[in-house]
Amino acid sequence: MEWTERLSQIRKDIERLSNFPTANEILIGYLQVSYEHLEKCQPSCTALATAFEALLSYELWHHKAMEKLIRSHELQMRYLIPIGIEIRKVLLELVQKLEKVPAYAYDEIVVRETLKAHCYYQLGDIEATINCLEEAIKYGATHPVIYLVLGYNRHRLALTEYARWEPSNQQLVVTNREAFEQTLRKAIDDFQNGLSYSGKEPMDARLNFWIGLMHEMLDEGEKAIQAYLRAKEIDPETYGEEVDQRLKQIRASKPFTRQLTSPELSEERKPIKPISEFELESFRKALSEIETISDLLHRMGGSNKLEGPTEGN
Repeated sequence: MEWTERLSQIRKDIERLSNFPTANEILIGYLQVSYEHLEKCQPSCTALATAFEALLSYELWHHKAMEKLIRSHELQMRYLIPIGIEIRKVLLELVQKLEKVPAYAYDEIVVRETLKAHCYYQLGDIEATINCLEEAIKYGATHPVIYLVLGYNRHRLALTEYARWEPSNQQLVVTNREAFEQTLRKAIDDFQNGLSYSGKEPMDARLNFWIGLMHEMLDEGEKAIQAYLRAKEIDPETYGEEVDQRLKQIRASKPFTRQLTSPELSEERKPIKPISEFELESFRKALSEIETISDLLHRMGGSNKLEGPTEGN
């Protein structure tokens, strides 16, 4: 297949993916940014094109399966674990191949790193995701959606590594205050870097909302209020009600976070209870029913072809 034909097919696959209700606008926007940089690569970059095609093939399977799972609680109970394991295998194989793909020109590096970041994100490796996104930005990936995704992943890092949620009093309990604050301030910088010159674009509303959330998590009420109000001003339909609720919470003067006490810190260090043999046997039984994602879709019912959703499907 000629280079222009491959690019055309990749673009069509992104469009097909966008038709799935489970594929959100950030995912589509992110893939479009990667595609725009692929368009600028030389026709000799066949390995990158192949990796992009593989990623889209995976995403189409993934969202087709998710669409089926959403429709049936029985399918969710039976196939959620197997599909998760199978998807992880696919992503690990893809990211390992991407790590070996040579890239020299700036656009080539951007494509490789954004594809790697997408894989690492879905594999749950937040630090690797951040590293890839930083590398992509270094070589020219300066689209607002890239900064949004980077800031979001720093926020995830702060929550998973340096804090935990306490349901009883609806507070975030910080386990490492210094690292927590440093990570969130970096996220604020990322979101601010994504803002447009006019400050009035639709993405600016989303970025300002996230800036407000970061300040709220840092217990910086006034800065949070300013950012939230900017988001509401730009896009009142999307953020009006949510912002009003958050402003009410901030003005109630309830701290968003608290520091762990010494006994709690000791409790945090206790090892997680290992998975029981009964749980392991349940996993083995579920996995024994399926070998590939193609087999999974066949067992769930429907065609194995890579098709987007159609009316009534």
